[in-house]
Amino acid sequence: MAPYTGQWRCRICAYERYHRVSVPRKNGVRYETSFYACSKCSVMFLNPSQWNALGEAPMNVEAPPEVVTPMRRRRQ
Repeated sequence: MAPYTGQWRCRICAYERYHRVSVPRKNGVRYETSFYACSKCSVMFLNPSQWNALGEAPMNVEAPPEVVTPMRRRRQ
């Protein structure tokens, strides 16, 4: 059941409920991860207070590392 907080709002869709993400293992037992998800748009996050549109905590979003690949030579 998704907790209703009244003081939490998704930054993407403005929904007011989120839940802990759990996944089934091969043996059928559900494993509770360290992720949370919005119960409407399903965006995943680690810290509900940082993903709260009503809060003042910084989002703490990191850019992906810059990847440089060598240019390929043209085939002749």
